[in-house]
Amino acid sequence: MSPLFRTTRRAFTTLLGTALLGGGSACGLSGTGGRAIVFRMGLRTALAPGETQPGHFTTDTGWRVALTSARMVLGPIYLFENPSPLQAGSTTRWWRRVSDVLVPTAHAHDSFFAGGRVLGEWDREVVFDLLGEGGETRVLGRSPGIAGMARSFSLLLQPPSRALGAEAAPLEGRSVVLEGTASRDGRTLAFRAALDFPPPVELQRVEFVPIEVELDDEGLFVVELQPHRWFEGTLFERLEVPPGGAAVAVPPESQVHRALLVNVRRHTAFTAAWE
Repeated sequence: MSPLFRTTRRAFTTLLGTALLGGGSACGLSGTGGRAIVFRMGLRTALAPGETQPGHFTTDTGWRVALTSARMVLGPIYLFENPSPLQAGSTTRWWRRVSDVLVPTAHAHDSFFAGGRVLGEWDREVVFDLLGEGGETRVLGRSPGIAGMARSFSLLLQPPSRALGAEAAPLEGRSVVLEGTASRDGRTLAFRAALDFPPPVELQRVEFVPIEVELDDEGLFVVELQPHRWFEGTLFERLEVPPGGAAVAVPPESQVHRALLVNVRRHTAFTAAWE
Protein backbone atom coordinates (compact mmCIF):
# COMPACT_ATOMS: atom_id res chain seq x y z
CA MET A 1 0.00 0.00 0.00
CA SER A 2 1.47 3.34 -1.06
CA PRO A 3 2.18 6.17 1.44
CA LEU A 4 -0.36 8.34 -0.40
CA PHE A 5 -3.07 5.70 -0.03
CA ARG A 6 -2.32 5.18 3.66
CA THR A 7 -2.36 8.92 4.32
CA THR A 8 -5.54 9.59 2.34
CA ARG A 9 -7.48 6.73 3.85
CA ARG A 10 -6.24 7.52 7.37
CA ALA A 11 -7.35 11.14 7.03
CA PHE A 12 -10.82 10.16 5.81
CA THR A 13 -11.29 7.54 8.54
CA THR A 14 -10.01 9.90 11.23
CA LEU A 15 -12.35 12.71 10.18
CA LEU A 16 -15.42 10.49 10.07
CA GLY A 17 -14.43 8.70 13.24
CA THR A 18 -14.09 12.04 14.99
CA ALA A 19 -17.57 12.98 13.78
CA LEU A 20 -19.00 9.77 15.22
CA LEU A 21 -17.22 10.07 18.55
CA GLY A 22 -17.96 13.76 18.77
CA GLY A 23 -21.63 13.16 18.08
CA GLY A 24 -21.74 10.44 20.71
CA SER A 25 -20.09 12.53 23.39
CA ALA A 26 -21.78 15.81 22.56
CA CYS A 27 -25.26 14.45 21.83
CA GLY A 28 -25.68 10.74 22.46
CA LEU A 29 -24.67 10.84 26.12
CA SER A 30 -26.41 14.10 26.90
CA GLY A 31 -29.91 12.81 26.20
CA THR A 32 -30.47 15.31 23.37
CA GLY A 33 -29.46 13.24 20.37
CA GLY A 34 -29.68 9.50 21.05
CA ARG A 35 -27.86 7.10 23.33
CA ALA A 36 -24.73 5.12 22.55
CA ILE A 37 -25.53 1.68 21.09
CA VAL A 38 -23.83 -1.37 19.62
CA PHE A 39 -25.25 -3.11 16.56
CA ARG A 40 -24.04 -5.64 13.99
CA MET A 41 -22.87 -4.90 10.47
CA GLY A 42 -23.31 -7.35 7.58
CA LEU A 43 -23.02 -7.81 3.81
CA ARG A 44 -25.29 -9.66 1.39
CA THR A 45 -25.63 -10.04 -2.38
CA ALA A 46 -29.11 -9.03 -3.50
CA LEU A 47 -31.04 -11.10 -6.00
CA ALA A 48 -32.05 -9.46 -9.25
CA PRO A 49 -35.83 -9.14 -9.70
CA GLY A 50 -37.34 -12.49 -10.65
CA GLU A 51 -34.11 -14.41 -10.02
CA THR A 52 -33.36 -17.14 -7.50
CA GLN A 53 -29.57 -17.28 -7.75
CA PRO A 54 -27.11 -14.48 -6.86
CA GLY A 55 -25.10 -13.20 -9.79
CA HIS A 56 -27.62 -14.31 -12.45
CA PHE A 57 -29.56 -11.62 -14.28
CA THR A 58 -30.49 -10.13 -17.65
CA THR A 59 -29.13 -6.67 -18.40
CA ASP A 60 -31.12 -3.79 -19.83
CA THR A 61 -29.21 -4.36 -23.08
CA GLY A 62 -30.53 -7.93 -23.35
CA TRP A 63 -27.46 -9.89 -22.28
CA ARG A 64 -27.97 -12.84 -19.94
CA VAL A 65 -25.12 -12.70 -17.41
CA ALA A 66 -24.10 -15.53 -15.09
CA LEU A 67 -21.29 -14.63 -12.71
CA THR A 68 -19.05 -17.56 -11.78
CA SER A 69 -16.71 -15.60 -9.49
CA ALA A 70 -17.10 -12.16 -7.95
CA ARG A 71 -14.97 -10.57 -5.24
CA MET A 72 -14.35 -7.03 -4.12
CA VAL A 73 -12.79 -4.94 -1.36
CA LEU A 74 -15.10 -2.51 0.40
CA GLY A 75 -15.23 -0.51 3.60
CA PRO A 76 -15.18 1.52 5.73
CA ILE A 77 -18.98 1.98 5.87
CA TYR A 78 -20.61 5.03 7.49
CA LEU A 79 -24.26 5.70 8.38
CA PHE A 80 -25.43 9.32 8.39
CA GLU A 81 -28.33 11.13 9.99
CA ASN A 82 -29.16 13.31 6.97
CA PRO A 83 -31.07 12.10 3.90
CA SER A 84 -29.31 11.64 0.61
CA PRO A 85 -29.36 14.76 -1.58
CA LEU A 86 -30.83 12.42 -4.22
CA GLN A 87 -34.00 11.92 -2.17
CA ALA A 88 -37.04 14.09 -2.83
CA GLY A 89 -37.23 17.08 -0.54
CA SER A 90 -33.69 16.77 0.74
CA THR A 91 -31.97 19.20 -1.64
CA THR A 92 -32.61 22.28 0.45
CA ARG A 93 -31.41 20.61 3.63
CA TRP A 94 -28.30 19.30 1.85
CA TRP A 95 -27.35 22.73 0.51
CA ARG A 96 -27.92 24.16 3.96
CA ARG A 97 -25.30 21.74 5.29
CA VAL A 98 -22.91 22.81 2.54
CA SER A 99 -23.46 26.48 3.39
CA ASP A 100 -22.76 25.65 7.03
CA VAL A 101 -19.37 24.41 5.92
CA LEU A 102 -18.60 27.57 3.95
CA VAL A 103 -20.04 29.93 6.59
CA PRO A 104 -19.76 28.13 9.96
CA THR A 105 -22.47 28.77 12.52
CA ALA A 106 -23.15 27.55 16.05
CA HIS A 107 -24.57 24.08 15.31
CA ALA A 108 -23.11 22.12 18.20
CA HIS A 109 -24.39 18.72 17.08
CA ASP A 110 -23.45 18.76 13.38
CA SER A 111 -20.23 17.61 11.77
CA PHE A 112 -19.00 19.39 8.66
CA PHE A 113 -20.12 16.52 6.40
CA ALA A 114 -23.18 16.99 4.20
CA GLY A 115 -24.48 13.81 5.78
CA GLY A 116 -24.63 15.38 9.23
CA ARG A 117 -23.65 13.27 12.22
CA VAL A 118 -22.21 9.82 11.69
CA LEU A 119 -24.57 7.49 13.57
CA GLY A 120 -22.73 4.24 12.92
CA GLU A 121 -19.63 2.85 11.27
CA TRP A 122 -17.66 -0.18 10.20
CA ASP A 123 -14.14 1.24 10.14
CA ARG A 124 -12.33 -1.59 8.34
CA GLU A 125 -11.97 -2.91 4.83
CA VAL A 126 -13.16 -6.39 3.99
CA VAL A 127 -12.91 -8.80 1.06
CA PHE A 128 -16.41 -9.96 0.13
CA ASP A 129 -17.18 -12.96 -2.06
CA LEU A 130 -20.48 -12.02 -3.68
CA LEU A 131 -21.30 -15.63 -4.52
CA GLY A 132 -19.68 -17.37 -1.56
CA GLU A 133 -22.56 -16.86 0.86
CA GLY A 134 -25.23 -18.16 -1.49
CA GLY A 135 -27.32 -15.06 -0.94
CA GLU A 136 -27.10 -15.34 2.84
CA THR A 137 -25.83 -12.53 5.07
CA ARG A 138 -22.21 -12.43 6.14
CA VAL A 139 -22.07 -10.79 9.56
CA LEU A 140 -18.87 -8.76 9.85
CA GLY A 141 -19.05 -8.00 13.55
CA ARG A 142 -20.28 -5.48 16.09
CA SER A 143 -20.18 -1.73 15.48
CA PRO A 144 -20.53 1.34 17.72
CA GLY A 145 -23.27 3.81 17.00
CA ILE A 146 -25.83 6.32 18.20
CA ALA A 147 -29.52 5.46 18.48
CA GLY A 148 -31.63 7.32 15.97
CA MET A 149 -32.83 7.46 12.38
CA ALA A 150 -30.11 6.96 9.74
CA ARG A 151 -31.18 8.26 6.34
CA SER A 152 -28.14 7.63 4.16
CA PHE A 153 -24.90 5.68 4.14
CA SER A 154 -21.58 5.84 2.32
CA LEU A 155 -18.78 3.36 1.74
CA LEU A 156 -15.34 3.18 0.19
CA LEU A 157 -14.10 1.00 -2.65
CA GLN A 158 -10.35 0.50 -2.66
CA PRO A 159 -7.44 -1.78 -3.56
CA PRO A 160 -6.69 -4.53 -1.01
CA SER A 161 -4.17 -3.61 1.65
CA ARG A 162 -1.47 -5.91 3.00
CA ALA A 163 -3.46 -6.24 6.21
CA LEU A 164 -5.98 -8.44 4.39
CA GLY A 165 -3.31 -11.07 3.73
CA ALA A 166 -4.16 -14.28 1.88
CA GLU A 167 -7.87 -13.44 1.82
CA ALA A 168 -7.17 -10.83 -0.86
CA ALA A 169 -4.90 -13.06 -3.00
CA PRO A 170 -7.60 -13.92 -5.60
CA LEU A 171 -7.98 -10.21 -6.34
CA GLU A 172 -4.33 -9.90 -7.43
CA GLY A 173 -4.20 -6.32 -6.15
CA ARG A 174 -7.40 -5.20 -7.85
CA SER A 175 -10.41 -3.59 -6.17
CA VAL A 176 -13.08 -5.70 -7.89
CA VAL A 177 -12.80 -8.87 -10.00
CA LEU A 178 -15.85 -10.25 -11.82
CA GLU A 179 -15.84 -13.40 -13.95
CA GLY A 180 -18.68 -15.07 -15.79
CA THR A 181 -20.48 -15.53 -19.08
CA ALA A 182 -22.72 -13.25 -21.13
CA SER A 183 -25.19 -14.67 -23.65
CA ARG A 184 -27.51 -13.13 -26.25
CA ASP A 185 -28.99 -14.24 -29.57
CA GLY A 186 -27.25 -17.61 -29.48
CA ARG A 187 -23.84 -16.10 -28.76
CA THR A 188 -22.01 -16.75 -25.48
CA LEU A 189 -18.74 -15.24 -24.37
CA ALA A 190 -16.74 -15.69 -21.17
CA PHE A 191 -15.29 -12.58 -19.58
CA ARG A 192 -13.10 -11.37 -16.74
CA ALA A 193 -13.41 -7.74 -15.62
CA ALA A 194 -10.98 -6.25 -13.08
CA LEU A 195 -11.65 -2.77 -11.71
CA ASP A 196 -9.34 -0.43 -9.80
CA PHE A 197 -10.34 2.30 -7.36
CA PRO A 198 -7.05 3.95 -6.32
CA PRO A 199 -6.83 7.22 -4.33
CA PRO A 200 -7.90 9.96 -4.00
CA VAL A 201 -10.79 9.17 -1.69
CA GLU A 202 -13.18 11.27 -3.76
CA LEU A 203 -12.91 8.67 -6.54
CA GLN A 204 -13.41 5.75 -4.15
CA ARG A 205 -16.57 6.83 -2.35
CA VAL A 206 -20.07 5.57 -3.01
CA GLU A 207 -21.90 8.50 -1.47
CA PHE A 208 -25.21 8.99 0.32
CA VAL A 209 -27.14 5.85 -0.54
CA PRO A 210 -30.73 6.49 0.62
CA ILE A 211 -32.00 4.49 3.62
CA GLU A 212 -34.58 4.82 6.40
CA VAL A 213 -33.20 2.86 9.36
CA GLU A 214 -33.94 3.32 13.06
CA LEU A 215 -30.66 2.30 14.69
CA ASP A 216 -30.87 0.55 18.04
CA ASP A 217 -29.01 -2.00 20.15
CA GLU A 218 -28.42 -5.50 18.79
CA GLY A 219 -29.93 -4.90 15.36
CA LEU A 220 -28.26 -5.97 12.12
CA PHE A 221 -27.53 -3.41 9.39
CA VAL A 222 -27.00 -5.25 6.10
CA VAL A 223 -25.41 -3.60 3.08
CA GLU A 224 -26.85 -5.31 0.01
CA LEU A 225 -24.71 -5.40 -3.11
CA GLN A 226 -26.66 -5.11 -6.38
CA PRO A 227 -24.44 -6.65 -9.10
CA HIS A 228 -27.28 -6.70 -11.63
CA ARG A 229 -27.22 -2.89 -11.55
CA TRP A 230 -23.48 -2.78 -12.13
CA PHE A 231 -23.96 -4.12 -15.66
CA GLU A 232 -26.56 -1.60 -16.78
CA GLY A 233 -25.79 -0.29 -20.26
CA THR A 234 -23.00 -2.81 -20.93
CA LEU A 235 -22.52 -3.69 -24.61
CA PHE A 236 -20.77 -7.05 -24.64
CA GLU A 237 -21.09 -7.18 -28.43
CA ARG A 238 -18.32 -4.60 -28.61
CA LEU A 239 -15.80 -6.88 -26.92
CA GLU A 240 -13.28 -8.66 -29.14
CA VAL A 241 -13.26 -12.38 -28.36
CA PRO A 242 -9.81 -14.04 -28.53
CA PRO A 243 -9.26 -16.83 -31.07
CA GLY A 244 -10.55 -20.17 -29.88
CA GLY A 245 -13.25 -18.62 -27.71
CA ALA A 246 -11.04 -17.97 -24.69
CA ALA A 247 -12.31 -15.69 -21.93
CA VAL A 248 -12.19 -11.99 -22.73
CA ALA A 249 -10.06 -9.92 -20.37
CA VAL A 250 -12.22 -6.78 -20.46
CA PRO A 251 -9.80 -3.97 -21.38
CA PRO A 252 -9.92 -0.62 -19.52
CA GLU A 253 -10.63 1.28 -22.74
CA SER A 254 -13.72 -0.83 -23.55
CA GLN A 255 -17.32 0.31 -23.17
CA VAL A 256 -18.07 -2.59 -20.80
CA HIS A 257 -15.22 -1.63 -18.47
CA ARG A 258 -16.19 2.04 -18.46
CA ALA A 259 -19.82 1.20 -17.71
CA LEU A 260 -18.83 -1.05 -14.80
CA LEU A 261 -16.45 1.54 -13.39
CA VAL A 262 -19.20 4.17 -13.35
CA ASN A 263 -22.05 1.91 -12.21
CA VAL A 264 -20.25 0.39 -9.21
CA ARG A 265 -19.85 3.89 -7.72
CA ARG A 266 -23.46 4.93 -8.27
CA HIS A 267 -25.83 5.17 -5.31
CA THR A 268 -27.97 2.48 -6.98
CA ALA A 269 -25.13 -0.06 -6.77
CA PHE A 270 -25.95 -0.78 -3.11
CA THR A 271 -28.98 -0.84 -0.87
CA ALA A 272 -29.41 -1.73 2.80
CA ALA A 273 -31.77 -3.43 5.22
CA TRP A 274 -32.24 -3.40 9.00
CA GLU A 275 -33.02 -6.71 10.67
